[in-house]
Amino acid sequence: MEKTTLQAESRGSGRHEVRELRLQERVPAVIYGASQEPQVIAVDARALHKALVSAGRGLIAIEMEKAPMIQVLTREIQRDPVKRNIIHVDFQAVSLTEKLRVTVPIEQHGVAPVLETGDYVLVRVADNVEIECLASDIPSYIIADMTKLETEADSVLASDLAMPENVKLVTAADHVIFAVTISRAAVEAEEEEELEGVGEEEVEPGEVEVIAKGKAAKADEDFED
Repeated sequence: MEKTTLQAESRGSGRHEVRELRLQERVPAVIYGASQEPQVIAVDARALHKALVSAGRGLIAIEMEKAPMIQVLTREIQRDPVKRNIIHVDFQAVSLTEKLRVTVPIEQHGVAPVLETGDYVLVRVADNVEIECLASDIPSYIIADMTKLETEADSVLASDLAMPENVKLVTAADHVIFAVTISRAAVEAEEEEELEGVGEEEVEPGEVEVIAKGKAAKADEDFED
């Protein structure tokens, strides 16, 4: 796995200093965890964006002048509600010798044969799964093989996901990740076929006449009375 590094520097925690950092296109951040006191830092906004894209859910090595390198995971990213640019980041310092539990996204590979008919649609039930591994083994994503979906009764479970070496699945094995359901178009087509097969009940003319005569006879009786 390619190593991702990010240059950082210590910063103050006052509002004025934070405002000045953002005007200089630098992002305030904090590092916590791994039995160390929280440390406030600042990083270049563009360098941060590149590091986040490169590392994904994986490790980022924070480099600071006259300080040991710190291996971190990105835990929380705050964005401006309007501009959507990053305004703050929380990093968690981690040990390279202790296993962690993290969530990683699921990426679908292949084509589900059942979808080729056009009568069914894919339902994604889960976007992520929880795994356990060393920080250095955290994958960017977990692969789901969609070719397993051959019929409408099939589904992709957490146990079907391709776990990389040294990575343990924590999510329940029977947790559904992908399922299949009939499409709206197919449902409407079935309903139309059913309606076409339903006709009006045929009534024998004789039966109508008998009923009519019966009513007429009753009316005559009432008149005579």
